[in-house]
Amino acid sequence: MATSLPLLVFPQAKTIAPPKGNGFPSSQPHVPGHGKQVVRLGAQLTALQQEFDRYKASVSGSVTGFEPETVLVIEIAGSVNEFRQAIEAIGLEWLGEWDIDDIPPDEDFFESNSKGERTSKAVKGRMFLSLGNEAGMRELLSLWEQWKNNQTLPTGKTKWRDVFNQTVQIRRWGIEEALRETGMLDRWRDLLDPINPGQLIHCQIELFYRKSGERRAQGERNVTALLEAAGGRTLGSFIDMPEIAFHAVKAELPAERIRQLLSDLDSDAHDTDIQLFKFHGVMYFRPTGQSLAVTEDGDGVDTEISEGEVDLPPIAAILDGAPNLQHQALKGRLLFDDPDNLSAQYQQGERKHGTAMASLVVHGEMVDGQSDPLQRLVYVLPIMQPDPHSMSRSEHVPDEVFFEDRIARAVRRMFEGEGAVPAQAPGVCVINLSIGDPARPFIHTPSPWARLLDWLSWKYRVLFCVSAGNYLHAIDIGLSRSDYLALTDQKRVGHALNCIQAQLSGRRILSPAESINAISVGATHSDSVENYHQGQRTDLLPDAPLFSPAARLGHGFRRSIKPEILFPGGRQLYRTPVLDSQSVYQLDGGLGAPGQRVAWDSSQAGDLSQTVHTRGTSNATALATRSAARIYEVLDVLRTEHGEDIPQGLISVLIKALLVHGAKQDDDACKAITAALKTPENSRQFKEVMARYLGYGSVEIERVLACTEQRGTVLGCGEIRENEIHEYRLPLPPGLSSSQVWRRMVVTLAWFSPVNPDHRNFREAKLELSPVGGWGDLPLKLARQDADHNQVLRGTVQHEVVEGSKQIAAYQDGDSILLHVACKKDATASLDDAIPYGLAVTLEVTEGIQIPIYEQLRTRLQPQVAVGAVGGTR
Repeated sequence: MATSLPLLVFPQAKTIAPPKGNGFPSSQPHVPGHGKQVVRLGAQLTALQQEFDRYKASVSGSVTGFEPETVLVIEIAGSVNEFRQAIEAIGLEWLGEWDIDDIPPDEDFFESNSKGERTSKAVKGRMFLSLGNEAGMRELLSLWEQWKNNQTLPTGKTKWRDVFNQTVQIRRWGIEEALRETGMLDRWRDLLDPINPGQLIHCQIELFYRKSGERRAQGERNVTALLEAAGGRTLGSFIDMPEIAFHAVKAELPAERIRQLLSDLDSDAHDTDIQLFKFHGVMYFRPTGQSLAVTEDGDGVDTEISEGEVDLPPIAAILDGAPNLQHQALKGRLLFDDPDNLSAQYQQGERKHGTAMASLVVHGEMVDGQSDPLQRLVYVLPIMQPDPHSMSRSEHVPDEVFFEDRIARAVRRMFEGEGAVPAQAPGVCVINLSIGDPARPFIHTPSPWARLLDWLSWKYRVLFCVSAGNYLHAIDIGLSRSDYLALTDQKRVGHALNCIQAQLSGRRILSPAESINAISVGATHSDSVENYHQGQRTDLLPDAPLFSPAARLGHGFRRSIKPEILFPGGRQLYRTPVLDSQSVYQLDGGLGAPGQRVAWDSSQAGDLSQTVHTRGTSNATALATRSAARIYEVLDVLRTEHGEDIPQGLISVLIKALLVHGAKQDDDACKAITAALKTPENSRQFKEVMARYLGYGSVEIERVLACTEQRGTVLGCGEIRENEIHEYRLPLPPGLSSSQVWRRMVVTLAWFSPVNPDHRNFREAKLELSPVGGWGDLPLKLARQDADHNQVLRGTVQHEVVEGSKQIAAYQDGDSILLHVACKKDATASLDDAIPYGLAVTLEVTEGIQIPIYEQLRTRLQPQVAVGAVGGTR
């Protein structure tokens, strides 16, 4: 067994000036000429004007104080700089923008190759949203007439020339976006009960966020009046969060209005007279069902676990359902805070998910009743409660309550207190969120919940670990039972991977896993169970170190890597079809093995030791949070026993870096996915394909908690401002010079970014780590493995794995690798804040090779000036 040695720390980073140069201009797709655009857009603008006139007539006098306005959707190919100024110059109100990368190419709009030839690639562009009244519409049409007639546009409005040149489509935001794209129409069709005419339907109404408080107040009055006119009502108050541009209300509507809407849309007119569904202020109608699926009941296993006596203040928190505080595995180990007394609503045996998550955070996976509990209390605040209207009383947030509100209150209570109550857990560095919204898979833009986590991460410098979500639906194998079971294990894996790939659109990660500042966690198909009875169950991914077949898969916002990391989530089996001709395999949700053994709330009074086996990304996320707590203890030892200066305000972001630092895509998993899914069409982007299934890889947490004689990990952290570069020097171990041994270098940079919900990029700060001269030109002769070099720059974690086996160049003792951390603005005109970041660098050779990497790094880091300081400005 390798000797465990403490992590190392970089000396103070040197701040250097950025290189001069403006970079390369972005390429623009081919667009049609003036004449073709006159024809294309002329018809669209005529239709837009006619539709607006009909809308004005239909709402005339319908609500007091109602001003007919419309939300314009302008899709352009390529990009137009400073488009917001162009919008506001003609009296329209800017509402936001986002990138689109799936505009179908045609003879007018297409991408060209290096030779200028047309390709079949989808066109990339942007979508802009703006709101205008009648005067704004007149100004837009006036500019159109001038451009159409080749007249010079007025000063300050010339940007509209580019807009008209590049516009693919211009239309009103309407029922298609507000209802159909969110899946509400299909959901309502499923919900309607034909034998219950008095049925009441709940939904969430999200409004476009207006900058003016009076405009928002008027929008609330309008929605309330339109709801009442439709026979509905609001459920509770409107929520208004300016930090994340979120304005919404929960509502109740009579089923007869939903039936009328569906009938109207199915008619030839494809329109409705119900003004609520046409109101310009509404961005989306969404489901309110934010429930958490609970595993089936089953036989448990009693296990003896000693009660805890820890009293150190918490650095890890759990927001979930209420746990059973008296369970032997949890008693004395949790700091429980329940300001809304939600635990009183639970009955015996219903504290399931909260108990299981607390068990995994505190103990990890229990193996033969043994565990290694955390040294500190874990702070737990329940945000869910049993659903009295559900047969299973599954845990949820009630329809009249916003998840966003409960999360914001809970986090504020931790760090600031609430009312007269002081801060309840101000030392928390990581928050576990093993829940998600099954009604809101990620599509295009971050959800309000994800935006909230991003803002809270930035404000309080706290790391959220969020589950990617579970896919609970069946998998259709497409083969008879006997034909499928006759395949070799390797072919069964390949076949299952193809079936999973066919489900990708339905397997998108669940909100809030798209949060850019959070670490999103996926599950591997693994656990510690050695023997179990398989029965009438099938392992669709036998003997393969792959992701769980029940896991949801990436990408994240702007095709970033999500989930970033994978932790064990238990082996998930599927029920074998009864008939040989059947090919559909249903997920098995029983509580027996395989899976991860966790504490469970028994339905039998007095039973305080029950354990069961569960599976899923919730489990994996709890294990990630547990690992984050263990990383904290390592960093705390560096500060208290080794005298390293690691500021408290940078602990969370350094934990974030180290969580990802232990990730590596498994070689066998990569081979299985490549064999099953790689084609000539996707071969050039296959690293992105791989990242969708594996993220940065599975985490071996023990590798980041300590070093060995042949593996040294060096840490840095700091705060960096726009256009600064922080330079770190990694000493080159002289024992590697001119040698020919396998070596690996892993570099991870993580940061928290402020966010701008108005901007298509959303992320205000873009950090990038790069070696001076590039990986290939370093003396170690390293080549990038795993993730795509562009994709690693799209989130708030950059994780690079580089390896080499060719002969290393000769170098002198004292030579170093220079690593630069650069900061640039992204979704902002100027970046005013200093950005906190954490850095981890590991250099290793094969264990047993007689090159003392660790000692040679340690001795060459020590003599430098300012030993113990880390990373840039404080």
